[in-house]
Amino acid sequence: MEEYLQTIYIERDSVCMGDDVTAPNAQTIQTSGDFIISQFFKQLADALPIVADTEPIVWSVHIGHQNGKVIGLIETVYQDFIRVKVFDHDSKMKDSGISKLYCRYFCKNTLMTPDQNGRLTIPMYPECPTLAEKVMKHMKVYKKQ
Repeated sequence: MEEYLQTIYIERDSVCMGDDVTAPNAQTIQTSGDFIISQFFKQLADALPIVADTEPIVWSVHIGHQNGKVIGLIETVYQDFIRVKVFDHDSKMKDSGISKLYCRYFCKNTLMTPDQNGRLTIPMYPECPTLAEKVMKHMKVYKKQ
């Protein structure tokens, strides 16, 4: 039996100034249509840039474009994959209707607000203990665990 391959078009945020030069940062990924979305997210994590930071980073995954519906998160630390979270039904890729995704980049400093001196030092969403939870709250998909 022949495997059904699906091509997904991906764009993502820049992670550094050098990345800005080649923006939009786009690529296509071929995946198995029989993968469920969470399996594909693990494959997608390997295609995202490695960010040299000892703090976790989170990628929010959106349908179509930057402001599209958030369907999940990918969390990494430096070169190590940590976890994925899918917000809706974790269906097979071939049944998902996904053909284009946008990945938004979040690091510790992304969700900070300026102090009285204008420095980004005050964390947003202090009630959320992890960056992933802060991103979910920011994207309005947070549900208290």
